[in-house]
Amino acid sequence: MTTHALSTQSFEVTTFSILSYANWKTIVSTPTLCVVDNPTLATQFKTVQQQNGHKFNIVASSLNTLDKSSCNILFFSTLSPKAEQKVLNGYNTPPLSFSSNNITCEIGSSFCLYRKQQHTSFKVNMSSLSETAVHVDPRVLLLAKSTEQ
Repeated sequence: MTTHALSTQSFEVTTFSILSYANWKTIVSTPTLCVVDNPTLATQFKTVQQQNGHKFNIVASSLNTLDKSSCNILFFSTLSPKAEQKVLNGYNTPPLSFSSNNITCEIGSSFCLYRKQQHTSFKVNMSSLSETAVHVDPRVLLLAKSTEQ
């Protein structure tokens, strides 16, 4: 099932807002957000983090050198949904994942962000989310309404 929500914020702010509802039981240090194949976007995440005081390690990662052991969160912006799914399938337990290039959100990332007019919207891929080892507070899901209607 896919659900979606609407916000006036940027992809970065919306991502950090969603992450505020996430709980990693196995992480004792600061979670690492790996921005895949988009160093400019990684810089934007760092800027938003500094402005808002979020606590994440943000790393610009190349798909070819992606460190599966250190990335707790993946942000895709250049890959197709099938390519996202292929990357996620390479993990025993997939990390929490976000995409700004996966509007249907049927495969690939757990959270799919997109622009709708002047707003940032997101969909939740419940199947992908359930495969992660991350507990996301159900309140983030209350922000979304079913697209099945």
